[in-house]
Amino acid sequence: MVESYKNKVIIAGCGPGLKAYISPKALYNIKKADILLGSRRLLKLFPNINAKKIIIEKNYKIMVDRIARWRSSMQVVVLVSGDPCFFSYAKMIVKKIGRESCIIIPGISSMQLAFAAIGECWDNASFISLHGRNTGYERLIRKVRDTCMVGILTDNKNTPAVIARWLLERGIHDRRMFVCESLSLPEERVREMDLTSAVNIKTNGASVVIIKK
Repeated sequence: MVESYKNKVIIAGCGPGLKAYISPKALYNIKKADILLGSRRLLKLFPNINAKKIIIEKNYKIMVDRIARWRSSMQVVVLVSGDPCFFSYAKMIVKKIGRESCIIIPGISSMQLAFAAIGECWDNASFISLHGRNTGYERLIRKVRDTCMVGILTDNKNTPAVIARWLLERGIHDRRMFVCESLSLPEERVREMDLTSAVNIKTNGASVVIIKK
């Protein structure tokens, strides 16, 4: 029996960047959308979709309120980078309209790709996101001290160099840092170094950082 998606919001995980990583189920539902919401980058992946396209930037609360209204008469599909259940604004949508009114289609997180890229399992790792956040470093320090492997989502402000500096200033030296950039894209780059070297590393945009004991 096919589940009815009437009056439900579909939250589709779009993976780490390359369209090939988006699941067939997500692509199928994206094609059926009346309204397609997402970042500029994600919307550019679907130039031939006839849905009304709406950009989500930092207007999350306003857009969530609108999604709650639109879903009663139109098929709303929200595009989320990576996996919707891993540090995304899908949480705000589910909280607003309820679990029973949402269909979440998983995606491949950049964190998954990062661990695969360095050849490490991630079932015993700890995770934190510094992306778009002004706090979180004390929590990061605790995680690094308490676990053997920590995966970190970064941004242009909370860079690998800044993270390395924080760790060294708190007396943490015996760690390796992996910096994973542009995962799945042609310009993908993965680098490994000690924390002292990482203080001077230059990165272009957001990256995934893994700290290993």
